Amino acid sequence: MIIIFWLLSFGIYAADTAPTPNDFWIHYKAEVSIGEVHATLNRHRLVAREIESNPFRAHVSKSLTPELEEKLKKDIYVALISHDNTPLYPDHYYSAFGLTKHQRDNWTTGWMIAVPAILLGFGSTAWDWGKGGAHMGFGNEGWYSPNSYSGGADKMGHMTSHYIETRMTTWLAIQAGHDIKTANKIGLYTGAFVGLALEVGDGFSKYRFSTEDLFMDYLGVFSAWILDTYPALDEFIGIRWQWWPSREYRAASSKTKFDVTSDYSGQKVFLSLKAAGVPVMRENIFTRYLTLDFGYYTRGYEPDLTPDDKTDNIQRRSMSVGLGLNLGTLIFDSAPDSTAVRTAGGITKYWIPPNVTHAIKREEL
Repeated sequence: MIIIFWLLSFGIYAADTAPTPNDFWIHYKAEVSIGEVHATLNRHRLVAREIESNPFRAHVSKSLTPELEEKLKKDIYVALISHDNTPLYPDHYYSAFGLTKHQRDNWTTGWMIAVPAILLGFGSTAWDWGKGGAHMGFGNEGWYSPNSYSGGADKMGHMTSHYIETRMTTWLAIQAGHDIKTANKIGLYTGAFVGLALEVGDGFSKYRFSTEDLFMDYLGVFSAWILDTYPALDEFIGIRWQWWPSREYRAASSKTKFDVTSDYSGQKVFLSLKAAGVPVMRENIFTRYLTLDFGYYTRGYEPDLTPDDKTDNIQRRSMSVGLGLNLGTLIFDSAPDSTAVRTAGGITKYWIPPNVTHAIKREEL
């Protein structure tokens, strides 16, 4: 399903980003952040084919009407509109965190040290790393089999967590002052390292090293890198995670370790096609915020009220197709100049509460 989804996405993306004689560049003022770039684009219903940084320029494919040009010229973040992407400030450097280049490099080094340190500490306490003996063990978890311990929900969790982690690392690197291409590499390498390190750690615990998990980790990392590299594709496709504490999790939370990631009965993962990424639907206020969501989730696997006897829970694996709400874009559009609103929109781009999407068709596997 994931492969078909990506092929469909690339087909529509290619059609939307085919070169046109109306391509133009929006050049931004010296001190803007990536959030302010996206705010400008959303405010004028524009989607970037490409974004360059330090300083920021956005390559946009759309007919530049006199009315739109006048609106763009009045935008507080816009410095120039042209068909040339030559930077207005060739020697410009800007960090949203106020870091100098030296401080940025120190931040990057600190990040590279902190990630494995935090990972080792968390893994040792939450996942009992080191308690599986001195030799690494390998395991077969059964992919999405009904006989696997989570019905495959953990595989979707691996993909989603690494997708979000990679994108957040890329965003942080941009805010620190790295150019977009360098930030994408930092996100990619960090995500790939964390995925491999997690499995090595699991190899020395009861969970064992899983090539299945590593494949899904890297699928999430690759998806994040692709969407961060191609803004127009990011506007069209997204991976969204839904979690709300399940009844089983609430009942067991006082007896077990606090581990949200293992509450599979409270999670759903959606691959979403967003109308905001299709030009004709982007312009219409009634269709702009719609999504077509392909979901996968399980119920009755983990956590279980009585782990030694699973007869009290009916185990279900489900796939769904439904219509949803692009909550991230809706919130972002409400006040794109507000940092708080942009932050809330960013969070709901990846995490959504229940009932944001409505299943049209659901199939039990």
